[in-house]
Amino acid sequence: MKRILLLISFVCSLQYVLAQTTYTVSGTIKDTTGQTMIGANILLLTGKDTLHTTSNESGRFSFTKVPRPVFTIRVSVMGYETWYREFSYKEGGTPIDLPLVTLTMRTSTLKEVVIKARPSPIIMKEDTIEYRADQYRLRQNAVTEDLLKRLPGMQVDMEGNVTSMGKKITKIRINGKDFMVDDIKTLTRLLPVDLIDKIQLIDDYGDLARATGRKVGEPERIINIQTKADLEKVYQAQMLAGTGNDGRYNAAVLGNYFSEKQQLSINGNKNNISAQVGNVISTTGNINYRGNYSKKFSMNIGAMGGRTTSETESLSTVKTVTTEGTLNSDNTSLNNSRADNYNINLGTEYKPKEGDMLNFNLNVSRNTNSNNSILRAKQTGLQLKDQSSYNSNTGSTPVFLAGMFGSHRFSSLGRVMSLGLYVNNTNNDNLQDGTDSLRYYNTDGTIAKDSLLHQVLDKKNRNLTANTQISYVEPLDSLNSLELRYSLNYNKTDNSQETRWITPDGKINVIDSLSNSYTYTMMQHQMELNFRRSTKKWDYTLGARLQPASLTSLALESGVRATVRSNRLVPVFRIQYKLPKSATLTLSYAGNVIFPTYQQMQPVPDLTNAQFPVIGNPDLKPSFAHSVFFNYRNAGLNTLFIHLSANYTQDKVVTNVSLVKDSFNTVKQETRFLNTDGDYNFRFIYGWSYRINDGKYNLFLDGNSSYNNNILYMDNVRKTGQNLVLTQSFRANMLREWIELTAGAAYTFNRNVYVLAENNITNISTWNLSMNGKVYFLKTLSLGMDLTKQLNSGYSGALNANPLLINGTLENMFFKRKLTTRLQVFNLLDETSRMSQSISGNSVVENRNRLLGRYFMFTLQCDLRMFKGKGK
Repeated sequence: MKRILLLISFVCSLQYVLAQTTYTVSGTIKDTTGQTMIGANILLLTGKDTLHTTSNESGRFSFTKVPRPVFTIRVSVMGYETWYREFSYKEGGTPIDLPLVTLTMRTSTLKEVVIKARPSPIIMKEDTIEYRADQYRLRQNAVTEDLLKRLPGMQVDMEGNVTSMGKKITKIRINGKDFMVDDIKTLTRLLPVDLIDKIQLIDDYGDLARATGRKVGEPERIINIQTKADLEKVYQAQMLAGTGNDGRYNAAVLGNYFSEKQQLSINGNKNNISAQVGNVISTTGNINYRGNYSKKFSMNIGAMGGRTTSETESLSTVKTVTTEGTLNSDNTSLNNSRADNYNINLGTEYKPKEGDMLNFNLNVSRNTNSNNSILRAKQTGLQLKDQSSYNSNTGSTPVFLAGMFGSHRFSSLGRVMSLGLYVNNTNNDNLQDGTDSLRYYNTDGTIAKDSLLHQVLDKKNRNLTANTQISYVEPLDSLNSLELRYSLNYNKTDNSQETRWITPDGKINVIDSLSNSYTYTMMQHQMELNFRRSTKKWDYTLGARLQPASLTSLALESGVRATVRSNRLVPVFRIQYKLPKSATLTLSYAGNVIFPTYQQMQPVPDLTNAQFPVIGNPDLKPSFAHSVFFNYRNAGLNTLFIHLSANYTQDKVVTNVSLVKDSFNTVKQETRFLNTDGDYNFRFIYGWSYRINDGKYNLFLDGNSSYNNNILYMDNVRKTGQNLVLTQSFRANMLREWIELTAGAAYTFNRNVYVLAENNITNISTWNLSMNGKVYFLKTLSLGMDLTKQLNSGYSGALNANPLLINGTLENMFFKRKLTTRLQVFNLLDETSRMSQSISGNSVVENRNRLLGRYFMFTLQCDLRMFKGKGK
């Protein structure tokens, strides 16, 4: 009897012990096109227990405290076939990571069900804003640029440049792979909307962030174009040719082939109408190929070549504030340039299993440029002087860039090892041949003296950059994890400058005191430990990073060596809170070491402009920038984006400007550099949009404000320059079947104050009024017009201009919209100039750039398309 009781007690104890072992079950859900499934309903059934959860923005789900390793998973999403499967992990550990769950679209038709709600035009997915193309009203033959103009949070200017929340977008992807174009408008003005399923605006933090989930600093903003998933094969071609008066022309060709396993795109463009300012001739051509050779391996190849020649004429006034008085300069410049660019890119990606990845990228490019410029300047105020300069520059920059990144996810849930290696080698050769003719005047206007300087500057720069980073993530449980990260940044720069003076009789003299040869070597280590917790609502990362760094300079001729060291311990902080209806709040901090540039450290004068010599300081220390970012996003039928940032820089490298006597006993402005504290800035950006009547009417409000407290020195005396910029814009559009109309107004106030004297204040106000629209007649005929008016105040009287630009288009389509004829007029009123302002150090520069004159153009466009859907 005792043995039986002991046996019963042992069994009960064993059952109790086994009951304490629980399991964590996690997985990812996608559909057959690879899109993550958000909000999927997941049931886990084990014994008599039933657990329920939903998938997050990344398609991930997780169950904790699962009592048994044998269970059934059931997944259901409206519009997809219900998925279920039994699992047994008796031999595995407590963390259980399931294979990828793939859902299939339901093909059966639901009877007597009426769905009145339309899908949301915008979906938030972590760091991605996704716009559904079919939710925006567009006419047939519309291109990608037409769609981008309608998307909240994006702006497209008249030259085709795309910005989002104050940042210009320079990179574009198709189906997640980089598309090799020098300027994205090359593609956005040609690619038809018919191919597009979604436009994704991505905050890209890099490969390591994608592998670990930890994001550092400010991301690069990228547009990804997702093509329609129901298209098995796409053949598309577009050819365009236009000619106009005054020698204007435009020619372009685009060919695309898309299938599930291959993508091929070829395009070329040549025109002299792409820029509004100056006479610019642009020629580009590129080819992109992507092959998915298996579920594990894919390859992307791109080649690009282009040439841009430009002739620009501009007027400017420069107001330079000094302790001895103000220098005013009225400048006229004529610039001719040519730039040739060639680029070859190869990328491969290998994914042997879910969670493991290895990619390799190789980029080889060469950029050559030549530039001839003539500058005539008349200086008044503190000094009376005329300057006439001629400069001829030639340069060549070959670049070699290679990178490899790999990550491995261990069998234990969430344990990840990542390794990245990157090498970049850039050579830059520049030869400048310049002539300066100077004439000095007495106070009564008579000529005091004149001089002529002819010099040649031969500059060579060799730059090698290498970076390696390794990361190990150890999960503590299904919500918490630790990361140990190490990275090494290495940069070596070899610089040489030879200065030669040429006498009037052609004799060449090498000026040793103005020539130098230096090597700079920078090495920075980063050792970081951080903790991350990710729940349905909260995702935060906390930790610390140690950043020891050194910068060594070596004068090759004298052998003098100097080393500067920096050793910073900075916090790692990023917190994100997910509000209802896909809204998010993000607060983060970034600390970065900033090393002085080559020009700031070279100890000999750079006489690129002999009247403004620049002399570096080899004793400069690295700066350290503290940055705080706050972002709020709420996307849906109504959207709101808010960005706040603040930056404070310790030991910032600033200019020290002095007026020094030249050989004629007159003054020239000499710039040196030193370190100082007290430089900071704030920025506030917001964007709001409101859809009315299913997108037939839309309202947009955008604002961009910044305040900069700049430190500068004059004759070794510390001064402060304060700059305030306020910009506010409002747009409204109406998108109907027969008319598309957009009207807007933007106001910019720019205030600059130098704390030297009360009269050193500039206030520039600019109103930009715009209206563009298109009216459609008889289904194939349309009439369009663009109107922009700029109203300026605060500029100097010599440069004041308020241009009114009017462009018009008459368009007709034939042969089932395969052939389009277009008659256009640009700058109908033949306006001549456009105003702008820039601030540098103790100088305020006002520019008036010459615009393209009035011209007419007739264009023929042919569109050929053949789409083959799946199952057809």
